[in-house]
Amino acid sequence: MGPSSKNRLAARLGAAAATALLCLVFGPFSQAWAQTPGGLRDPNQQMHVNADELLYDDTKQTVSAVGNVRLDYGTSTVEADRVVYNQATAKVYAYGNVRLTEASGNVIHAQELELSEDLSAGFVNSLLIEGVDKTRFAATRAVRQGGNVTVLDNGVYTACEPCRDNPNKPPLWQIKAARIIHDQNNKTIYYEDARLEFFGMPIAYLPYFQHADSTVKRKTGFLTPSLMSSTEYGVGVRTPFFWNIAPNMDVTVAPTYLSEQGPLLDVEFRHRVMNGAYSIRAAGVFQQDPDRFGTTEQQEDWRGAVQSKGEFAINQYWSWGWDINVLSDRFVLDDYDLWGTGWSEAVSNIHLTGVGDRNYFDLRAYHFYGLSEDDVQEQLPIVGVWDYNYVHDKPVLGGEVRIDANITNLSRDETDFDCSTSECLVRGLGGNYSRASADAQWRKEFVDPIGQVWTPFAYVKGDLAWRDSDPVPSSINGVDVVPDVYRNLVNSDEDFVFRGMAAAGLEYRYPFVATTSWGTHVIEPIAQLILRPDESHIGALPNEDAQSVFFDTTTLFQWDKFSGYDRMEGGGRANIGAQYTFNFNSGGFFNVMFGQSYHLFGTNSFAEQDLVNAGLDSGLDKDKSDYVTGAYLQLTRQLSFSSRFRLDEDDFSPNTAEVEGRFATNNFSGGLIYGRYDEQPRIGFDEAREGVLGNLKVNLNDNVYVGAAARYNLDVDKFDRTAATIGYIDECYAFGLTYSVDFSENGNEDPVQKVFVRFSLRTIGEGGSSFNVGNLASNDETRQP
Repeated sequence: MGPSSKNRLAARLGAAAATALLCLVFGPFSQAWAQTPGGLRDPNQQMHVNADELLYDDTKQTVSAVGNVRLDYGTSTVEADRVVYNQATAKVYAYGNVRLTEASGNVIHAQELELSEDLSAGFVNSLLIEGVDKTRFAATRAVRQGGNVTVLDNGVYTACEPCRDNPNKPPLWQIKAARIIHDQNNKTIYYEDARLEFFGMPIAYLPYFQHADSTVKRKTGFLTPSLMSSTEYGVGVRTPFFWNIAPNMDVTVAPTYLSEQGPLLDVEFRHRVMNGAYSIRAAGVFQQDPDRFGTTEQQEDWRGAVQSKGEFAINQYWSWGWDINVLSDRFVLDDYDLWGTGWSEAVSNIHLTGVGDRNYFDLRAYHFYGLSEDDVQEQLPIVGVWDYNYVHDKPVLGGEVRIDANITNLSRDETDFDCSTSECLVRGLGGNYSRASADAQWRKEFVDPIGQVWTPFAYVKGDLAWRDSDPVPSSINGVDVVPDVYRNLVNSDEDFVFRGMAAAGLEYRYPFVATTSWGTHVIEPIAQLILRPDESHIGALPNEDAQSVFFDTTTLFQWDKFSGYDRMEGGGRANIGAQYTFNFNSGGFFNVMFGQSYHLFGTNSFAEQDLVNAGLDSGLDKDKSDYVTGAYLQLTRQLSFSSRFRLDEDDFSPNTAEVEGRFATNNFSGGLIYGRYDEQPRIGFDEAREGVLGNLKVNLNDNVYVGAAARYNLDVDKFDRTAATIGYIDECYAFGLTYSVDFSENGNEDPVQKVFVRFSLRTIGEGGSSFNVGNLASNDETRQP
């Protein structure tokens, strides 16, 4: 038996003695490894050594573990073909297929590894480091200094996984550098003489570059800069800087120097506390050349905006917060590309909210600031709203009781007239208006022995309103305002109005069920009868929250078809309909409903004018309403169709039509909507509206997708909005490019063209910009350093 065999046999038969010997001679090494996450050594931690052979060389003062070596200490391990500890030099060497798994989860691969006995210094040749978050470092040589700094020569970093079929193929992106320095204390990775490569091709050179390592979610540093250019403010570069003050507090400062308007500063402060969070953001510019803008509002020297948001929990039921927007003028956000796109108005509010098991409380105050050229600020109200909802926890007369309450106060400097119809409507009444409303509802459901479902119900409503309204003129530019009978009702000042309504009703349903080999059929006739007096004081109050009346199958069986509190439906009414549902055994279903509403007695609320003519031309403004029908077909989880129609009561011609189809597969998704709406001249629509809206997304493969969307206005036979998108996404990179053309803002003349760009390099950061084609104005949306 040879020496090697004897050693192997000794190792296997005397494992306990061999382990004790290794722990003795590797003692300094094990003590160095015995560190807690806070950096303190744990003298009680044990090292476990496993190997095929143990060799001790007294002359060279070395102890070697050979063959399938594994050293375990806590959550760290070293695996190698051979590990040698040199007592004379206090060095630890690992050779052949070295795999070091650190406590953090990172794995270092190398052919040769050298470390000092306390692991604070050492070097490695031809290493690969695999992070627990699937990041990778590679280098020809690495040196470890001070236990927390690793310097890689000729290094490469990427967050992309290697190609499974060809591991030698360059990843989608990688950063190559002459030196990469990873400071674990600062959690920062530094690059010297670096270049960014895509598919192995260099696209950017960076003499010096740094970013937070993958363990950091927030890190002080510069964010991705963005270029800006427009006719009004010239050329500039926005360079955001993120300051991580504390784990719960940060500041983002985005200074920009504009060649034509001077410096612009955008600062945001965010703070999270024990019971919530708040933020404050401010941006401003002292314009060097205000005359480059076109309107008086835009030609002020100082322009800017302030925004603040906050949300705080008082306890498990109550919270309060705010969202405040203060602007120097209505064009500043768009002119200087501040805070994203899509601002149509700046709404400020402060609120108090309570949510219980069976009740809800919400108190809010609103201020509206219009941002379009058509907005008249004096016509926009300041609003205070209180809502309360309660569902009683015990049956009353065997049924459920629900209580809703609302208090609203509006203040508007000027009356908002809409004179686009044959009469001038009053969209909002100048002056002050306050209303307190309460609504109590009761309902109980019975099922008789043959399966008929009977649901009696009742409700009472009451309002107390006070108005100090501005006088309404008889005409504006020769166009009559609402008729005299209604105009006289709103011309008295400081007038109290009380309204009340009581109703009782019964709903009947009788579902017939049949089962076939394909699925289950359900046919259900539905009838509803509501008895109540006439609505009082029609037109005597402003109508601020019930201006929209949309009659279809979703509102056919509502007890009150007005959408808000300012109007309440009166008069006797019957609603009749039927629905059919088929549930496929395969999982899909089909549903169709058809019905009509009948005014039985009293005053038809929908046929009576108020200040905005709500209800007129709705299909409910006659004794027999238009027919309504709707259908929904869900063939599979990927394919569905729906339709909604309002058909004329006399000839079944469609007054309203909507048809929609949607689909989604692994590679395709999209939808198509067709809509047609007849003219409704008494509420402001003198012409019919008809159009098609479609969108489509195609996944060309697992990573690349293209998309398109368009809205075609059939009234003018032109597209009024189009968009096209191309993008790429995988586990380490995302990119999207969208080009849009919008004619709707300018009546199909001089389209607004924009380009939106977004990108993301995993662990490095993400950013985005939007460009107005022609002036190349951009908006930086980067948030991660």
